[in-house]
Amino acid sequence: MGIFSKSTGGFREAKGDLILENVTKSFATFTAVDDLSLTVPRGSFFALLGPSGCGKTTTLRMVAGLEQPTAGRVKIGSTDLTGSRPYERPVNTVFQSYALFPHLTVRDNVAFGPKRRGVADAVAEANKTLELVQLSHLADRKPTQLSGGQQQRVAVARALVNHPEVLLLDEPLGALDLKLRREMQVELKRIQMEVGLTFVHVTHDQEEAMTMADTVAVMNLGKIEQMGAPEVLYDLPRTKFVANFLGQSNLLHGTVQGTDGDSVVIGSGDHKVKVRQARMATGEGGEAIFGVRPEKTRIHDTDPGPQLSGASIGPGTLLDVSFSGVATQYLVEIPGVGRWAVYEQNLDLDRIDNKPGDQVWISWNPGHAFGVRS
Repeated sequence: MGIFSKSTGGFREAKGDLILENVTKSFATFTAVDDLSLTVPRGSFFALLGPSGCGKTTTLRMVAGLEQPTAGRVKIGSTDLTGSRPYERPVNTVFQSYALFPHLTVRDNVAFGPKRRGVADAVAEANKTLELVQLSHLADRKPTQLSGGQQQRVAVARALVNHPEVLLLDEPLGALDLKLRREMQVELKRIQMEVGLTFVHVTHDQEEAMTMADTVAVMNLGKIEQMGAPEVLYDLPRTKFVANFLGQSNLLHGTVQGTDGDSVVIGSGDHKVKVRQARMATGEGGEAIFGVRPEKTRIHDTDPGPQLSGASIGPGTLLDVSFSGVATQYLVEIPGVGRWAVYEQNLDLDRIDNKPGDQVWISWNPGHAFGVRS
């Protein structure tokens, strides 16, 4: 139990960073969250990203107080919230289902929480919050008269009106179509920046997390594989899982064969590639996995030559060419390596015009390659 009793209301006064210390959640047959520690800075937009079953929603539920950890502590600032109930915490949650009261107007839905707490100017608070989410003109409508995106903003307003220290977003955009989802990504980020609250967003959608969050934590099997700014995670993944989960990666499995200047040489069959030591997640010797993003590669119809030694691979067989207007995607089968993708913007007038079955090579800028752990 935390340091405050129910009567003091101390839990709801907690302020500061959201801190999880060695949090574990075990059920009868499996461990959903395994010794998880992280700090979410106050006022930041933080995303927990991962596939279904990775433990992200269980983590969110422990922050909300809907689940209690088997071990470890959940804190806001110096206040230990472990053992406290959801209504005692300065935390509100926006769910995918919105859970709006269908018989109440938008204004009354938003004012519901403040009224229950006995706030004297509950309606005025609701009006101010509806202005924040740009829904003042719909205050007298019922939820069924709103679009999905509008209902989602009402749900956000209903959570924000309680002035939580932390706002939890549980797959909040999952019920929206693609166009609305993208609009709401921008809208949620605007709201977060305007109110300055800590937002913790749980999602399996990579684009959603990377578009909105200041920091992304990629979860897998109850643990955080990697955490950092979206651009850092994408440009320099540290594990095979992160490299494949955040976008698409071309990977080569091999062994470390030595160094060449500031680069590590990785060999796989007849192929040798180089990765700058600062971009390697593995130590010297042993197995290594080389990676490069498809959009960081180029395709050639002739061998690019020794000037790109360690930064090219081939020859391979072109399997497929997909033209999408702004870009062309090539799929190449590399003997002893597997299938690699090349994603080139259609900028050059001398773009190759090869067909499936042709022999091609792939090259990249050495500074874009990375080495990951399995």
